[in-house]
Amino acid sequence: MANPTAELEARIAQLQAESDIRRLKARYLNACDAKDLAAMRGCFTEDAEILYPPLGRFDLDGLMEIFERLATTTAVVDVHQGHNADIEIRGDEASATWSLGFSTYNPEDGSFRLLAGFYFDRYRKTPAGWRICYTESRPRTIVDGALAEGGLQANWVEKDNAVDG
Repeated sequence: MANPTAELEARIAQLQAESDIRRLKARYLNACDAKDLAAMRGCFTEDAEILYPPLGRFDLDGLMEIFERLATTTAVVDVHQGHNADIEIRGDEASATWSLGFSTYNPEDGSFRLLAGFYFDRYRKTPAGWRICYTESRPRTIVDGALAEGGLQANWVEKDNAVDG
């Protein structure tokens, strides 16, 4: 006969892990938008692997370096949004697929980028809580444009409907 208390505790632990991972992803996306390098770093394990095309493949220090160079030294405003999380918990490890909505705007020249894609993440529970140990972004559509006299001008940069997890 199953132990109802143990089953309930396991279900609660699963829900708590999912909630912690959702909050972790929100902290990461908000830290990106705030250009807060320390908060971003705190979302990852020290041995994290990061694959963000077209920027490249990085370790954690590499991500911090490129983010500092590209984001924190400009007037560019970013908005990262993660949606539709499909999270799978396996003990002290987890994985998730997220829909990504990303927009960036440069007030200096009026240029913008709209990107839709997916994040494929893996997580590890550490003494400090859940952390991202692998993340991959796969753009699905990219639109680049600029504010122009009389309206907007925009062009499709990439369109890929194929998504494999």
